[in-house]
Amino acid sequence: MRITLEDIAKRCRVSKVTVSLALRENPRISASMRRQVQKVAAEMGYTPHPMVSALMANLRAARKTKFVCNLAFVTAFPTREGWKDNLSFPRYYRGIRERASELGYGLEVHWLGDFENSGEKISQMLFNRGIRGVILCPLPSFGMKLGLQWDRFSLVALGHTFNEVACDHVTNNQFHTILQALEEARLRGHRRMGLTMPRFVDAKVEHLWLAGLLSWQATHPDLPKIEPHLTDDFKEATVVAWMKREKPDVVLANHGPVLTWLRQNGWRVPEDVSFLHLNWIPEKGEITGLNQQPEKVGAAAVELLAEQINQNRRGIPETPKTITLESVWNEGGTCPKHR
Repeated sequence: MRITLEDIAKRCRVSKVTVSLALRENPRISASMRRQVQKVAAEMGYTPHPMVSALMANLRAARKTKFVCNLAFVTAFPTREGWKDNLSFPRYYRGIRERASELGYGLEVHWLGDFENSGEKISQMLFNRGIRGVILCPLPSFGMKLGLQWDRFSLVALGHTFNEVACDHVTNNQFHTILQALEEARLRGHRRMGLTMPRFVDAKVEHLWLAGLLSWQATHPDLPKIEPHLTDDFKEATVVAWMKREKPDVVLANHGPVLTWLRQNGWRVPEDVSFLHLNWIPEKGEITGLNQQPEKVGAAAVELLAEQINQNRRGIPETPKTITLESVWNEGGTCPKHR
């Protein structure tokens, strides 16, 4: 008997849609799930039916999504390209662009500085261009005011930095992210977990990094309580002084230079101390840490915005939503499984 997608789905305990997407290497399915489904399909001897495959390909081609309208990705950094300095933000944009295209939306990038930082001017331009939905890039500083005419648009903000008006937000679950990092470090034999980052970085996520660490310390009284290093004077000298004083055996950070500072000051990583990055992306290379999946955060923002547009909801929502996505572990070389 020919093995079907339904047979594979039952074996994997997933839906037929998941199996179909996994076999077609669709990025909407996680890499681990794709590998699992493909392995089971190979073990069961599955081969796609050529006529069915051709028919489905023709149907998918005929079902191309009709164009709905353009969306705007609005940035408010001091320079037009300043938002790209944070390597996660272009990944947000990539997820936004790809998901918008799948749902029939165009996408325009607009910088507030091109409109003399006038919310009224950029609002008028967006409205005149028929843009119905706005996605706000995370702001360079917490609580920054943009002054757009919010009642004209459906709105979703990325991250926690925008609080000028109540709106829907999509972000990573930073509280769970640091808990996951701490638990993984514990399972790998660490006892002295240390957190270091600029104070404003913690403030930009409404202190979820610090909250996660303090919660962990309170629920693990058997482990040493390392004083977190959150400071406005965040530089190599203060990080090194903290390392010498607290002596962590694993350092958690999401600020790029920390790993370099450790190595430049004589710590061998991971021989002397392990290192976990709380915002790992492929550009970080060898580092062990948590991938906050910025592309999927961006895609989720589009889906939430499309929901508002489809329901003709604009302006300040009566009940704002915050959607949080979980991180996934990246096995690098800076925090071995067995110390």
